[in-house]
Amino acid sequence: MNWKKLLYILIIIIVLIIVFITYKFLSTTHISNTSISGWFIGNQVWSGNIYITGDVDILGNLTVLPGTTVKFSVGDDRHNGDEVPADGFNDKDPTRLKSYSTTHSSLFILGKLIAEGEQTRPIIFTSAGQKPNLADWEAIIFRGDGSIIDNITVEYTRNGINPTGKQPNSVIKNTISRHAMWGAISSANSNIKIINNYLSDAGHEGIDLKFNGNQEVSGNIIDDCHTGIASIAGSQIIKNNIITNCGDGVYIDPQSSAVSIDNIFTPAPEESRRTWKYDDYEIPVFDYPEI
Repeated sequence: MNWKKLLYILIIIIVLIIVFITYKFLSTTHISNTSISGWFIGNQVWSGNIYITGDVDILGNLTVLPGTTVKFSVGDDRHNGDEVPADGFNDKDPTRLKSYSTTHSSLFILGKLIAEGEQTRPIIFTSAGQKPNLADWEAIIFRGDGSIIDNITVEYTRNGINPTGKQPNSVIKNTISRHAMWGAISSANSNIKIINNYLSDAGHEGIDLKFNGNQEVSGNIIDDCHTGIASIAGSQIIKNNIITNCGDGVYIDPQSSAVSIDNIFTPAPEESRRTWKYDDYEIPVFDYPEI
């Protein structure tokens, strides 16, 4: 076989691969009442009862229909994961280690997440554990600008709802995020809008922020967290939030240019012994955990 025929065959193979990948990315797969784990190319639509048995990575958009319940096993059949660097707060936290992330599942969406629940047909992301607890699963992570998270419930996570990347046209609103070992909404790496949510029982923050871009964070009700809202850097407009029973209200780091407007803070009682626990590790409502 001469080189021209080899080149011709190679071109055909490349064209077929391009056609296949293009088709997969443009196609939409409907999934309902099933177990799921692994990598998926293309858009997905979920409905009914979805049971996640290991890390799910969707290289496309995900739409979750009203009435859907997504349950995460307390495990990961893919055994993938990375360690989170120590930061002076979480140094001894076992949930930052690779040993945790390889044994607990997460949901990653490369594109947009569209999850719009209805009052009579809510969307729920929760633990499948018999006795659900903090950090039974990792987080919902998504990158696509134009994402809409509206009227859903997320619970028993390590890191709650976790948008990443520049998302000025995305929004999280009217949503409940609770029982998180770390953040209820962990948006340090995104400028997503965060409006009118109820966030509770988080060992780090109700909302954490770090991104530039005049991000709107308004009308949220936050209670029973280590810190209500923390802006570590970047520029945000933090207004009209009600924060109760937390160690700190709105924390703005010297490196941040966030603006705090008309937020109401009622701290936890000074004698509060509230802690968030994972195994023997504890985060107190006041002060830092042991490091």
